[in-house]
Amino acid sequence: MSSVARVNLLPHREERRKRARQHFFVLAGGTALAGIVIVIAMHGFYATKIEIQADRNKFLKSEVAKLDKEIAEINKLKDEIQALLARKQVIETLQADRAQTVHLLDQLVRQVPEGVYLRSIVQRGLRVKLLGYAQSNARVSTLMQYRGFALAGAARAGRGQGQQRGQAARLGLRP
Repeated sequence: MSSVARVNLLPHREERRKRARQHFFVLAGGTALAGIVIVIAMHGFYATKIEIQADRNKFLKSEVAKLDKEIAEINKLKDEIQALLARKQVIETLQADRAQTVHLLDQLVRQVPEGVYLRSIVQRGLRVKLLGYAQSNARVSTLMQYRGFALAGAARAGRGQGQQRGQAARLGLRP
């Protein structure tokens, strides 16, 4: 061979390095792009999940508010029921006591002797207060002796100030 220096006219090694670098940058770019796409996709996925959960929470809050209103209405109805039951009890008691009042007035008419004049009759519960006038203490005594007319209190028959003999004495009976 001749004495010509061997010079590499085809820089294939340099081209291979250049191609390897290009291949590396293409793979790095592709990987970075794939990473960015994955990050964006995951962000969208979780953002959607969060939005769905927020909607669920909003729905639950509205349902809880509705149930709270219903509970308040139920409690109000329970209070009204209790008030109505109390009224019913009072009415039943009054109905039961109504006959007693009629009986009391009937007994008063039958047992109040002549000469005793009643001005006021007040009943509170089982107690009856009679106020009036009597011609004498004997009339008051006669009134108190009737058994159906159980008087367990003090009877007062006295003359008012300035009363003369023969005028009616005041009568106060109360248990």
